Amino acid sequence: MGTVVRWDEQAHGAVIEVPDLSGDVWADATAVDTAEGTLRAGQVVSVEWTETQEHGRPFRAVRVRRRQDLQATPGA
Repeated sequence: MGTVVRWDEQAHGAVIEVPDLSGDVWADATAVDTAEGTLRAGQVVSVEWTETQEHGRPFRAVRVRRRQDLQATPGA
């Protein structure tokens, strides 16, 4: 489980913060379940990852899915 920090349109991927890891996870657009649309900052996601040094991050996502059951509207 993690939270999207930001979507990088130029690099076609996202930076995801996962509480149990020592660094951020890079999620290339190809790892994102596109049936649920694109990612945006603040979204809670389910993430499967592996260790690597891709895009200057210690971890790389192999699969990312939005968690519809954990989405909220800030300030609501």
